[in-house]
Amino acid sequence: MPSVFIIIVNWNGLIDTIECIKSISNISYKYIRVVVIDNGSEKDENQELAVKFPDVITIRSEINLGFAGGSNVGIKYALKNDADYILLINNDTIVEKDFLGILVDEIKNDRHMGLAVPKINYYSDPSITWYAGGYFSKLRGAAVTIGQGKSENLIQENKYVTFATGCCLLIDRKVINDIGLLDEKYFLYLEDADFCLRAVKAGYKIKSIPHSKILHKVNASSSARYENLPLYYMTRNRLYFTKKSFPKYFGYVYAYILISMTIKSIYWFFKGEKDKILIVKKAFNDFKLNILGKMKES
Repeated sequence: MPSVFIIIVNWNGLIDTIECIKSISNISYKYIRVVVIDNGSEKDENQELAVKFPDVITIRSEINLGFAGGSNVGIKYALKNDADYILLINNDTIVEKDFLGILVDEIKNDRHMGLAVPKINYYSDPSITWYAGGYFSKLRGAAVTIGQGKSENLIQENKYVTFATGCCLLIDRKVINDIGLLDEKYFLYLEDADFCLRAVKAGYKIKSIPHSKILHKVNASSSARYENLPLYYMTRNRLYFTKKSFPKYFGYVYAYILISMTIKSIYWFFKGEKDKILIVKKAFNDFKLNILGKMKES
């Protein structure tokens, strides 16, 4: 049976990571190795993980490499150790027992496939879907999710898609050999969209498989301390993603994002949320200066 290396990036999320690993330990597909990348957590959380899960491979990065960089550490380890498939999965997820076996069966029996993705439902309400496929909007400079907010019973058929979220993504090693690793210039957000688009352009199919299911604790890791980071990265990275992937549409997307953020900034101004205005301004300025990767403190 094909070997699957499961890559979990952990950043100050020990409790969620433990729950995720516990659910993975109960899955029916047993040809797996679990690799946890501690991505510069404030304390080395791998020490506790190594005690609780002696079979789990733990790798510590002293600095936060972002989702892309942390995942790449795990991907490189998996490739070096002859993984057939690599599963990227968020640490704030809980998996169903048969989710991985279903994904592996689909990807190994469909010669056109290079990536497979399960249906992802809300942990807070498993009857509601968070993700069931996606596609790209060239005019918005973003990936669009299918099925979000719908009853999970409404989405039951496999289908080819062009965007698969990095929240849980099974990748054939041949894809990485062909197109390379995740682009670390994103640091956080849209690195999965970039990877999927490169895979599609290289001729690989992505399939959404709704009978494979996991639960996602959406926004579980957010906090007041970091609440503006998604706004920064999504703004800057949409511009970078469009310029890199759809250069003919860049002028339109730049204007679209600028106008929409200007309207939002007026709203934030009257709400007294000037920090949001400043972070969006920084996102635009950093993009213009080609300052990518991890956000530099002003």
